Amino acid sequence: MSFKYYDLLSNLTIGIIVFYAIWKCFLPDSDISEWVVIPAGYVVGYFVDAISSLIEPLLFRTICGRPSDKLLTPIPGQKWTGIKKVKFYHAEEAVKALREDTRDDEADTGKMFGYAMRMVNANKDCRVPDFNGHYALSRVILTTVIFTVVIVEIKFFCVWYSWPISLAVLFLAWNRFMERGYYYAREVLNEYLKTRKGNK
Repeated sequence: MSFKYYDLLSNLTIGIIVFYAIWKCFLPDSDISEWVVIPAGYVVGYFVDAISSLIEPLLFRTICGRPSDKLLTPIPGQKWTGIKKVKFYHAEEAVKALREDTRDDEADTGKMFGYAMRMVNANKDCRVPDFNGHYALSRVILTTVIFTVVIVEIKFFCVWYSWPISLAVLFLAWNRFMERGYYYAREVLNEYLKTRKGNK
């Protein structure tokens, strides 16, 4: 059984952070061995990872929809799709190619992006797995920040400066989650178009 860097970061490290926050906020006088913290942290991280995947649709709502849907929806009069920091200039080309390959002129963005993912996942030499790992980690970090903010504010509700600090950290984690989502979706589509041209 082997662990990848994503398993280490998203489960063990993240879990220890949440476990430590619970421990210090609600059990400050208890003495817990580091040999307990590590396995307990991994278990907590495992469930945080599972929850982050479960609430992903809710997280997408906070950024006005799935990045892949936004990238594959051309905007009349605008040469790019996405957000200002992560622009995709080949939306019309990608939509046309994906509908040709799926043989479905009415294919929606979900079906088209799913097809693009299947195509690029077969290529082991591309950067898509790295972008996927970064996105998944940013999603877990956002979920961790949400949990940690709730735990900290329950304990330090009356400490005025805890609120701006918590909100600032939450905003940074949320913004990074959004950016990583767009980076990953754009990389999938760029790699799909590159692979498709290479196969012709």
